[in-house]
Formats: sequence, C-alpha cells, structure tokens
Amino acid sequence: MAELQKTLTAWRGAALFINIVLGAGLLVLPGLTVQRVGDLSLVSWIICAVLTTPLFVIFIILGCRHHGPGGLAAYVQQAYGRFAYVVASLMFLGAVVLGLPAIALTGGYYASTTFGGSAHIYGLLIMGAVLLLNLQSVEAAGKLNQVLSWVLVVFLTGLALLSLYLVSSEPAYHAIAAPSSLDEFRTIWLAVPMIFFAFTGWEVGASITGEFKNPRKDLPIAMWISFFVAIALYLIMAYVAQRANLQNGYAAPFATIINNHLGAYGSVIVGLIAITLIFANLSAAGWGVSRMVYSLAQEGVAPSYLVNLTKGQPYHALITIVLIFSTVIVFDWIGFLGIDNLLKLAGQNFLILYGFSALVLFKLAQGMAEKMIACLGAGVCLIIVLLQGLSVIYPILIVAVSIFLYSWKNEIKSVP
Repeated sequence: MAELQKTLTAWRGAALFINIVLGAGLLVLPGLTVQRVGDLSLVSWIICAVLTTPLFVIFIILGCRHHGPGGLAAYVQQAYGRFAYVVASLMFLGAVVLGLPAIALTGGYYASTTFGGSAHIYGLLIMGAVLLLNLQSVEAAGKLNQVLSWVLVVFLTGLALLSLYLVSSEPAYHAIAAPSSLDEFRTIWLAVPMIFFAFTGWEVGASITGEFKNPRKDLPIAMWISFFVAIALYLIMAYVAQRANLQNGYAAPFATIINNHLGAYGSVIVGLIAITLIFANLSAAGWGVSRMVYSLAQEGVAPSYLVNLTKGQPYHALITIVLIFSTVIVFDWIGFLGIDNLLKLAGQNFLILYGFSALVLFKLAQGMAEKMIACLGAGVCLIIVLLQGLSVIYPILIVAVSIFLYSWKNEIKSVP
C-alpha cells in the first residue's frame, strides 16, 4: 500500500499550519468584535486564546499518537462508532454552510467599501466565480490557491503592521477595558463563538502527522510556533480595530482604516487584494467541501445524486454546495441572518467539534494527566455552548438530522 511522503520538518510544518490557520475571516472578525463588545474587544480575544489552549494541546496529543490522514472524524469513529462519525461530519458541514458564505460576504463588504454598491450582490458574484473556476479546471483552482494562500499570510501580516502604524499616532476611539461585572463577562462569553472562528485550522494537525519525518518531535514544535505567531497577529489586529475609528465600517475594518489615513487609492489597493485572496480562499474551500460531500454520499449519508461524477470530478456536489452557500447569502440579504450571526454559529459548531476531540482523548487517554486535559477541554466547550442561549438550537437540529439519517440508513440495510 502506498504511503504519504514524509517531508515535513518542524519549521516546514509550522509554515504549513500558519498558512492554514490564518484565513480571510481575520479581515472581518476584529471589526465585528468591536461592534459587538466595544471596549472589551481586545480582552475578548485574549480570553478566547486562553480558552483555546487546552483544546490546542488535545490536537497535539492526538496528532502525535495517531499517525494518518483520517483526521478528527476518523478519530471520533474509532472512539465512539459510526453514529458519532455521522454527527461529527454533519456538524462540520453545518459550520462551513454558514462560515463560507460569511467569508464571501466579507469579500462583498470590502468590494462595497471600495467601489460602492451592494455587498450581497458582490458576495453572490464571488460565489459564482468560485463555481466557474472549479468547473473549468480543478487543477487551476488548486494551483491558484497554493500561490495566493501564501500571499494571504504575507498580506495579513503587512496589513496588520501597516494599520498598527497608522492608528498608533491618533487617540484611541475605544479604550481597552477589562470586564467589571457579570453582565460584561456574559457579553464577552456570547462573543466567544464568533471569535473562535479565527481559531480553527489546527485540527488539521490530527490528519497530516503521517507527513512529518518525526511526528512525535516535530509536530508539537510546529504547532506551538504557529500558535504563538497566529495569536500575536490576532491580538495586533484586534488592538488596531479597537483603537481605530471604524465609523460604520465594522464589516471591512481595515479598508476603512486605510481609507481614513491613505485615501481612496490606498483603500482600492487593499480592497482589490482582499477580494482576490477571499476568492482564492473560497475556491479551495469549495473544492475541499465538495469532496467531503461526495464522500458522505458514497456512504449513504448525503443524497445519492451527489455521487455522480462528471469527467471524474464531483460537479454535482460542487454545484449543490455553491447553491446552498448562495441561498445563505440571500437569506442574509433579506435580513434573516447577519454576518456576525453566521460566524457565531459556524464558530459554535467548530467549538463543538473541538469538544468531540476532547471526548476522543478522554476515551483513548494514556494516563490521568491526559484525562484531566480532556475534561478541561470538554468543560470549556460545554460551558461556552450552554451559555449561548437560543443559538444552541442549531447544533441540536444537526444532531436530530444525524439521528434520522443514521436510523434511516440502518433500516434500509436491515430490509432483506
């Protein structure tokens, strides 16, 4: 049986993780956090980073111990069986069904800030372009994303440092404050799932350990380097967004900052680069999600027509998910959702998936220390989710759908 090539060292792995974790969501989340919690914005990011740490450690442990490409869903199935695998898969789909349209809307808001017009029309055009690119050439989409994903990292870093320089000489619009009452703590707590969307990506560490030359040594180093680099960049961007006068430009905070200091030409350059990178990010994400949907259809979890291939590619799955993403954008357009709620619900689902990883570690733990880490991670996820109020209905509905599909599939198998 062919095996994955072992080419990753600690530094190459760190670069790969940084590339994966730093996404287009950072172009919108700092501004939305300021809009939601005001002076408590930077503290909210710090709290989220602290809460993420035990979950991050869990992925290091799982990645070092289980070498293979299966990832989180495979670990869930190994620990808790087929039904848990279905729940984890649908929970992930439930996250991307809301998260990726939110990223498209981020591109729409940057386009609207730069050129004027409707952010939602721009968002739909971006989704249409994603579909056309993937239909024409999957290979071209892959090559484009490989190049632009690195440009995204450089762009985000440069944008953060430039914005920090620009706002450092002006009075702070929002003072940095710590919570001083239970109501303020609750305000932060309700914002955590939205911010948590920026802290997703390290779960990939559980699926690429087979490509490290020495995973037990190099994987922890690679993940810790990427963690501290990402946290530093997050806090810089959160600080900049809190300090700046964003006026009403919370959904495109850095275009607003550049426009305020460098004028329209600087805003156009930032807007064009941001839109291009968001497009590349969505192209790769759409490619990956379409493969996952195709795989679920093969296993009978998704509708059977999604198994159909055209020229060896799952175009039916691709077209279906793009239509679903576009429908979500339309619902947001008519005022039914809101980009902050989309990111919050997507982040909540990812948080639940991280909770699944904690439960996996608890069952597969080797020693009391690992069980305590697992309990801490699961406890963090549980408390955050339980305090979200009505938004917890969304993952409950996903579990209900999982129960239905699992039972229905078993009934079909039992029919002689």
